Amino acid sequence: MTDQGRKVFNIILALLVATGAWFFVVYNYDPMTTERYSGVPITYTGLDTLANRGYAVAEANYKNVEVVLQQRRIDTANISSEDISATADVSGLATGENTVSLRVVGPEGTQVTDVSVKNVTVNIESATSEEIPITVEYDEDQGENAVPLVENMSVETATVIATEEKLAEIDRVAAVVDAEDLDEQFKAMTLEITPLDKEGNKVFNVVVYPETVSFKAAKGEIKEVRLLVPVKDESDDSYERTYTAPETIVIKGVPSVVEAFTGITAEEINIAGYYEDSEIPVAIEPPEGVFIVEGQEEQLVLKLKVVEKKTEEDDG
Repeated sequence: MTDQGRKVFNIILALLVATGAWFFVVYNYDPMTTERYSGVPITYTGLDTLANRGYAVAEANYKNVEVVLQQRRIDTANISSEDISATADVSGLATGENTVSLRVVGPEGTQVTDVSVKNVTVNIESATSEEIPITVEYDEDQGENAVPLVENMSVETATVIATEEKLAEIDRVAAVVDAEDLDEQFKAMTLEITPLDKEGNKVFNVVVYPETVSFKAAKGEIKEVRLLVPVKDESDDSYERTYTAPETIVIKGVPSVVEAFTGITAEEINIAGYYEDSEIPVAIEPPEGVFIVEGQEEQLVLKLKVVEKKTEEDDG
């Protein structure tokens, strides 16, 4: 080995030794540091026990706290507010205002040295319940035509228990799906049922039974297409029958099917036997892979108007 080669080898060896020594010191003698984490959410435990007693949380004076952790410096980059637990047990509280101690715990290897709030004031009121249909929706806006397709739901509705004021905040209960988890093949899922307000934000301090719902879901799309309603009138009587029928319908299905779909034909309606104004449901049997979007029942009717014809005797 030349002198130049020996010099390069020694430099590399020295770097390796220094790096190894740094890792050894960091992992075995890493100095402790303190970090402040804001926005740590307070979780109220025992809500189900409280609900069984006929009560619910009306309000609390704090939703989150600031926490100071003592931790190894090297762990700082891997810890966030979401890794810290701040809980208040409300299971044994009585109606009215109650003071509850917070229990704050950091990740393994850390120590809580300070909390901005040690106790919270929780107001307890009588609970009421409501049965609400369960929807399935995306966690983020995927465009106005994108929807999850759902089948084989284990339950259709959930019982929500809360104060009357909290129930008024709830717009819907939903299983929220990450759109990235879906493709055009149906897959089995089990998700938490979450109470949401009109803006899609979670409503807290609410008990939902059951807590989860199971179903199969796939990536879907909605589309408005042409609707043909065949009408037959073989009557030969003194009545004149006129009608109006819906000309479009909103369908849904996987994108590859929906994008190529242009229209659908309903079952034929025979209006001959009607002698007064009527609204006749339009029956539709969509082809495989195409589904009718819910909520169109009132629009999917043929409106029939029946008028008795005038005769010459009537004119006389």
